[in-house]
Amino acid sequence: MVKKLKKTYDTPNTGWNEERMEREEGLMEDYGLKNKKELYKAQSKLRSFRREARKLIARDDEEAEQEIIERANDLGLIRGNAGIEALLTLNITDILDRRIQSAVERKGYADTINHARQLVVHGHIYVDDERVDAPGYLLTQEEEKELEERLPEVEETEEEVEEDAEENTEENEESADEEQENKEDEE
Repeated sequence: MVKKLKKTYDTPNTGWNEERMEREEGLMEDYGLKNKKELYKAQSKLRSFRREARKLIARDDEEAEQEIIERANDLGLIRGNAGIEALLTLNITDILDRRIQSAVERKGYADTINHARQLVVHGHIYVDDERVDAPGYLLTQEEEKELEERLPEVEETEEEVEEDAEENTEENEESADEEQENKEDEE
């Protein structure tokens, strides 16, 4: 039996809302998002944190509150000594700032947010010596310390390429001369 995949995000309830759409376009540009699906995933993540916090405030369950506070603290969304109410003050930019794409730009590995996305997608970014190629990956605070860029080394300079090209042409001329001599010998 094949498990049916379900969406990991919710889309807005209203179809056309110019103010919301302009806000979304601004966030997409600021954070280098490819499409609105990435934005909706971040909004759903934020919504689930806030929903869980509201439920825990109503239930007054200390153990579960500490668990969600730890999870949010690990992601760097709130400080460790913050209360459960701090989760209710989070906004979408807090989640988007924790993406690996944003961290790469923030650390200075990329000049722009779009360049950061390209570095991640092309596999030049490593976390704990493991390649991460999903720009939407949410970094924990510990993983952000282990973030590193590994670009492939340039093997040859332009001068070396030109020298190789000259050597190849000389070798081609020599092999052509040898073939010519072989043909003359056969005749």
